[in-house]
Amino acid sequence: MIKLNIKGRISTMFHTMYQMGTFVLLLILYMTGKGISRLANWRFFPKIIKNRLSGPLALFYSKAVKILDFKRTGTISRIDLIELSIRNMKAKKTRTIVTIGGMMIGIGTIVFLVSIGYGLQQLVITRVARLEEMRQADITPQAGGKVRIDDKTLNDFKDITAVEMSLPLIAVVGRVNYQNSVSDMAVYGVTTDYLKQSAIKPIQGKIFDSNELTAELPDTSGKVAGVYTESKSGEPGEKIQDVEYTIDQTSWIRVREDASTSAKVLGYTKRVEGSSNGEEVWGGKYTSDNGAGTAGESETGSTIGKWIKAPVLLWKEQTCDTETEGDCEDGKYMVLRDEDSKQAQKEGYFAEIGLTISGASIKYTQVLGETTDVSSGSAQPVTNTATSLDWVEIASEAGVIQTSDIKTVELSDSAKKQAVVNRAMLKILGINENEAVGKKFTASFVVVGELLADPKEKIESAPTEYTIVGVTPEEKTPVFYVPFMDLRSLGISNYSQVKVVVKDQTDLSKTRKQIEAMGYITRSVADTVAQINSLFATARTLLALLGMVALAVAALGMFNTLTVSLLERTREVGLMKAMGMKSSEVQELFLTESMIMGFFGGVLGIFVGFLFGKLAGLFLSFFSIVRGVGFVDISYLPFPFVLVVVFLSLLVGIATGIYPARRATKISALNALRYE
Repeated sequence: MIKLNIKGRISTMFHTMYQMGTFVLLLILYMTGKGISRLANWRFFPKIIKNRLSGPLALFYSKAVKILDFKRTGTISRIDLIELSIRNMKAKKTRTIVTIGGMMIGIGTIVFLVSIGYGLQQLVITRVARLEEMRQADITPQAGGKVRIDDKTLNDFKDITAVEMSLPLIAVVGRVNYQNSVSDMAVYGVTTDYLKQSAIKPIQGKIFDSNELTAELPDTSGKVAGVYTESKSGEPGEKIQDVEYTIDQTSWIRVREDASTSAKVLGYTKRVEGSSNGEEVWGGKYTSDNGAGTAGESETGSTIGKWIKAPVLLWKEQTCDTETEGDCEDGKYMVLRDEDSKQAQKEGYFAEIGLTISGASIKYTQVLGETTDVSSGSAQPVTNTATSLDWVEIASEAGVIQTSDIKTVELSDSAKKQAVVNRAMLKILGINENEAVGKKFTASFVVVGELLADPKEKIESAPTEYTIVGVTPEEKTPVFYVPFMDLRSLGISNYSQVKVVVKDQTDLSKTRKQIEAMGYITRSVADTVAQINSLFATARTLLALLGMVALAVAALGMFNTLTVSLLERTREVGLMKAMGMKSSEVQELFLTESMIMGFFGGVLGIFVGFLFGKLAGLFLSFFSIVRGVGFVDISYLPFPFVLVVVFLSLLVGIATGIYPARRATKISALNALRYE
């Protein structure tokens, strides 16, 4: 019996909520329709829009009203109830206006304060971070750890599915000589893509054009220690070297029984997560865009190509349906299974097409160039492989490096010798900003610490003349940027930092966790933005609570108005009941009036609060423009918040009207008619 009562109460509660929800939607629809109708009757209203309002939109309005104003047996329709409430409110215009005005002030106060909170949050975030930076993270090795950032690390980062770009940075100390004045300052070796992703835009000149991460070895005639060049000849089937390879994301690779285009096809394979290991071998020639198909020559003089020999998972080429067949991929490849119903894995050969090879062509050891003592004055050019760049702290050579320990290395012949400098550097050098582009200065780069394969080794480049091609507006710390390959050619094997750019902002958190699991430290502007959001969320809550005080006062005023109105309309209530109106309909009538006043107070409050927020921003902009900051907008209202405010105003209307409405149902028709 108790269970039946509980079920009955729950059913009644849901029915009441449904009735209330549909009534609120009907009320909003009715008010919006009446407002648009009055606006459309304005003689200056565009006829094209007026025709549309009287066409498809009018049809939609009538259908929506018909659905929401469902017929209730033996009771007044909802539309009639709303119109009757409006007529009653018009009869007491002054009281209605004062009541709605109180609600407007309460809601307007909340909207004004919260819009300031949202506006300041948006203003701070736009100054702290760009939209592109929300997809970026800076990766650095842990202090004192054994993990370093090198070429293999960059390839590992690129192999992460969500990563779009992996841009390294080299940070060293630069000794700048200009007009016999020597200054030490930070130097960052970066690529053009790194500068673009970091939003480094020159106010004078332009950024240099250099995205190279690897360099061609010059003809050093064996003088470069630790470097060897791969042989260009061999015999089919002969191993060249062990390699890591990564198949392109959308490629399907044909796997053969032997390293020849005429060999039997074992099946097809595709990319797996991360990179895979295999052997690079000589085989039959084939056509390729990268030249791998005709990269060598056999002893008999015939052309041979490079192939990869590795164990791979296999698929077979077959038209299939991905929705109905679980083994189907891309609609034309089916999983190839062995006798144990497991996916077949065989060792096969495939051409170097549609994949990326790591560690091929040129290998390096610790030394990338021949070095000489500073006192000797001689040096040899060096080369190296490179990648991109990022922000990092630079180890100072002061008090650490003794002159006798420093080795001098010449920059590579392919070095661009161009620099993008900032205002702070120009002030130190005494160069006029408007005349800086094209000016030349001499710089040498000091490389110490963990950037080198041997941490005990110290390298300084021979003084080299650099040309200024661009000037950035930064004025705090003197720094300048040079092409990544200029520093990489000094023999640097490890990088200071890497900027990782993911394809979608939502992938950043997951990608950072993957990289941190590899032993690295990650930093992102997203962390700062999260802290700002948390701070302003608390601030908005406090501001909303202050606004609620004004709303509470307005709600008490509405409650008082409705209670007094009930006392004044006692005879009217008795007459309506005597004419056949039910007590429930009288209750709905008073609730409707309170909801209408709450709705109008909420809408007007949103408008007034938002308007005052914009005026406050305009007032502050007068001072910010004078100081060169530009226009400041400190007011912003997200659409979800507007909806919350509208429903809050309706809720206040319902809450304040419940007591007078229930009291009206208890009035006796006979006693009411005798009431004086």
